[in-house]
Amino acid sequence: MRITYILFTGICYIILIATEVFSYWEWTPERGRWINPKYYVAETSSEQWKYAMSVYEAGDYKTAQREFKKLIKHFPTSEEAGEAQFMIGKCYEKQQRLYEACKSYQEVINKYPSTERLREIVERQVHIANQFYNRSLERQSIVVKTKEFFTETNWDKAATIYKMVIENHPYYEKADEVQYRIGECYLKTGKYEVARVEFGKVASTYPDSPLVDDAEYQIGMCWIYQSRNTPYNEEIIARAIRSLEDFLGKYPESELVSKAKEKLKTLRNRKGEKIYQIAYFYERTGEVNAARIYYQYIIDEFPTSIWAERSKSRLEKISSSKK
Repeated sequence: MRITYILFTGICYIILIATEVFSYWEWTPERGRWINPKYYVAETSSEQWKYAMSVYEAGDYKTAQREFKKLIKHFPTSEEAGEAQFMIGKCYEKQQRLYEACKSYQEVINKYPSTERLREIVERQVHIANQFYNRSLERQSIVVKTKEFFTETNWDKAATIYKMVIENHPYYEKADEVQYRIGECYLKTGKYEVARVEFGKVASTYPDSPLVDDAEYQIGMCWIYQSRNTPYNEEIIARAIRSLEDFLGKYPESELVSKAKEKLKTLRNRKGEKIYQIAYFYERTGEVNAARIYYQYIIDEFPTSIWAERSKSRLEKISSSKK
């Protein structure tokens, strides 16, 4: 009985192995032979291209991707090689592996610079970058958010792809919009110094763009956000104030003027408050002359702030106490 069981088990195992082995082999009437699709490569690049395309058109994008890769590997100098690389990108895109798709499209330009697909690749990259840009992190699971905390966020991916577009097609008619988006991506990820540089490129590279004033405003916002992270850094606040003052001087007709004025008012109040605290400290420690200088500075430099009014009151009190 034990021997019969062992024999039965062995036969089942052999059948299983045989099934696994022979399941990879297919009879192809057009070739008149058995082939293993996983490893088979056509005799010519055109045949390999036709087979890969037939698999793609059948909707098996993962297998099609493998077949296009075979074409590039075995026929690297063929006319179809560049197109195969492009189709690999399309396979990734069909599988919603968008970042990999963009990198694959980039390989077309890097390896086959004479490709006639430049325009189409740029458009596809912009479309994919916009998807990353518009993807809401709030709608993603906590697992995805945690993973992106340690890797690249959607903003980082969008910025990387937008940069590809600028490098691939500097004279693309929407290049100014793409450059502006790069700045926004870094602003949203808290990389304020990098964001300022990228926003600055809008004006320096595309001076006639309607986004120049928006970019200048965003430079001021970068300083503001950075000042919130370093609340005791007086220089950062001062830079933020100067940036918004420059913006108002350059673009008095901008739609962002009212916002800039509101932000500037808040900044001046913050700056005035800090100086007021210094002045009040000197007043309480008996350094009246120093206190008077700081109070007067607030009145002269921040006349519309609430701290200017309070400084006037403190100066009046100091004067009356000396009588």
